[in-house]
Amino acid sequence: MFISRRAALGAGIAGAAVALSKPSVTAAQEDSLALPSTALADKTTEFVTASLEPHLRNHSIRGYLFGRAIAAQQGLHPGADYDAETMYLICILHDIGLAEIANGSQRFEMDGADYAAQFLEGNGVTDARVDTIWDAIATHTSGFTGSPVYRRRRPPEAWIAVDGIGLDVGGSPADLPPGYADRVHAAYPRLGGTPALTRSIEVQALADPRKAPPATLPGEIVHQRHPDLPYLTWDAIVASSGWGD
Repeated sequence: MFISRRAALGAGIAGAAVALSKPSVTAAQEDSLALPSTALADKTTEFVTASLEPHLRNHSIRGYLFGRAIAAQQGLHPGADYDAETMYLICILHDIGLAEIANGSQRFEMDGADYAAQFLEGNGVTDARVDTIWDAIATHTSGFTGSPVYRRRRPPEAWIAVDGIGLDVGGSPADLPPGYADRVHAAYPRLGGTPALTRSIEVQALADPRKAPPATLPGEIVHQRHPDLPYLTWDAIVASSGWGD
């Protein structure tokens, strides 16, 4: 069965980007490569650079830049429509669960969300931003952000960030203003791109099967690449219940 790249993204298979419009003049005007420069953003960038493999760090930054560009295509602008620092913190921290420092017993998205909240709280962030960042990181592979209700009831920083992350996983230069992807890649090379990201998830999950439960991105990656390994099926889960159904 064939499904399009965008259908896969919308289903959360390779991220959670939504269908993207063609580049606009407004988007082309907002193609700066500048990152938020606040004390917290700078400290977080330094932390992530020291903690994550370079290909994951670059992916995280590209997610921010791509998210900002496609938000502009939708008429959304930092400062006026969303908080750039919060959106950046989601992007730069969204794969921290793949770093050894945050490697626990949950799937990497959950470990990452928990560690991001701990990091932010340790740096004085105790307001609703922690909840927004936790939610976005924990669910960034789940496909929630394509829902119009989600977009109406959740802060735009969450779904803009996840759109950008998803575009970097399975998008294309045509989804961005002309020449923008080339500029971003010159500053933040792909270093293996999505296959390298997939391998990082795979290696971590193979080392600890608890990190690859059924119906999750890590679980599907392991199951599809290693069909010989034990796989907890839905029927097995039902059979283990105490109801005798």
